[in-house]
Amino acid sequence: MEEVGAEVTYDLRARVLRDGAPLGEVRFSCDDDPAVIHLAVRDERARPVAVVTAVPAPTSRRPHRAAWQLRGMAVEPALQAAGIGSELLDAVVERCRGLGAEVLWAHGRDTALGFYQRRGWSVEGDGYLVVGIPHHAVVLDLAPA
Repeated sequence: MEEVGAEVTYDLRARVLRDGAPLGEVRFSCDDDPAVIHLAVRDERARPVAVVTAVPAPTSRRPHRAAWQLRGMAVEPALQAAGIGSELLDAVVERCRGLGAEVLWAHGRDTALGFYQRRGWSVEGDGYLVVGIPHHAVVLDLAPA
């Protein structure tokens, strides 16, 4: 597990989250902000096989708390359900906690809601579509309100 530049995340974001969309379509406007964290797990050939981005960003669900948003979490399809995503999620949670985060939130794909719930995240509110894909807000409280 290592902190990486945003460009390391683009290939997995494109292939796993956007069905092979051009890399320019998976770049976030915040990617180059120095406060943003990009983490990756690499395989034995140094290729990224899991990535996530964490952005300091408020949420209306916890308006008076120090919040970070997780974005672009992707795991190589052949390695999903092998524990890599859990390790990556645990690492980014601890990294954000160390930076003072009181709450984490994300737009969780409906197909991944069980993954988040098994790790203590709550699913909140009604579902919605992000680029045609069903999502729900997922939230993890790191500190008592």
